[in-house]
Amino acid sequence: MSPRLPRSPGSGPAEIAARRAVMARDAGLARISAVTRWITAGVVALSGALAVLAAQAFHGHTVSNTSSTTPSPVTQSAAPTSSQGDLQQASQAPVQTPAAPVVVSGGS
Repeated sequence: MSPRLPRSPGSGPAEIAARRAVMARDAGLARISAVTRWITAGVVALSGALAVLAAQAFHGHTVSNTSSTTPSPVTQSAAPTSSQGDLQQASQAPVQTPAAPVVVSGGS
């Protein structure tokens, strides 16, 4: 058995109440810390589940390497390209417009 330490003269009811208050505060902080950890883990798991759900609900477009008679919406472009992927010359050179560009800044 451990020897009892003698009580100091200042260990009255006020000091005991202060120690209990400190212990209650520490216990409350430990509980809040545990709750915060559980909530953080739950939010991470929920966001991961929503990401998986969104990935399954909105499938991306697949591009096939086989040529078809009608171009798919993914490979269809405004300018025609050759089958090797080479760039083609523009039919007209760019022309500068005489009007100044319109610049809108800020507000609605």
